[in-house]
Amino acid sequence: MDLKRLQALAIAGDRDAQAELIRRFYPQVQQMVHRELERDFRKQHKWILPLFSTGDIVQEVFTGVMQSLDDFEVEDEESFARYLTTLVKHRLVDALRHHEAGRRDARRQVAPPTSAESGGPVDDPTPSIAAAISEQLTAFREVLDTFQMRERTLLELRLVEQEQYADVAQKLGYPTADAARKAFNQAQAKLVVKLKRRGIHPPTLG
Repeated sequence: MDLKRLQALAIAGDRDAQAELIRRFYPQVQQMVHRELERDFRKQHKWILPLFSTGDIVQEVFTGVMQSLDDFEVEDEESFARYLTTLVKHRLVDALRHHEAGRRDARRQVAPPTSAESGGPVDDPTPSIAAAISEQLTAFREVLDTFQMRERTLLELRLVEQEQYADVAQKLGYPTADAARKAFNQAQAKLVVKLKRRGIHPPTLG
């Protein structure tokens, strides 16, 4: 079945058509979303980049997008995939924005901001996603706290601050950049094991 026909059926609520679109486009959209989130998080959300295991979350959002498709002039599969990627990424970033706003509100212990103050609706449109982000953040920080100070700082300098190995070596007293790299690889391997024990399966780190 051609793409335009599949889209029309999906918009009309045909679950088989929605499932076929998910099967056809999810792998490509997932890769594109991961790349765009990583690029954006490096600039704006460094603190969440190393643990944002987006696989299940992206799939959840992607499925939701497929169940609420609106009319979009399909030119080809590539443009449709870009469109879907934009929708999924927007919902994820929106959930993250609400999560961050909630954290700020909790620290201030004041009422939630109005729509004008927050730049968007007060109600979280994706509460399950925001909850998943919060759960992963909490678990990540708890796991980090189990490391010795030097190892924890090493992980944070690389994963959160994206420091170069030469700078890490100088700051933490490793004899060379290569020594810092080896120490990081060992610490990262332990981190991944500990995160998986908490039910978090992170993407490639470092």
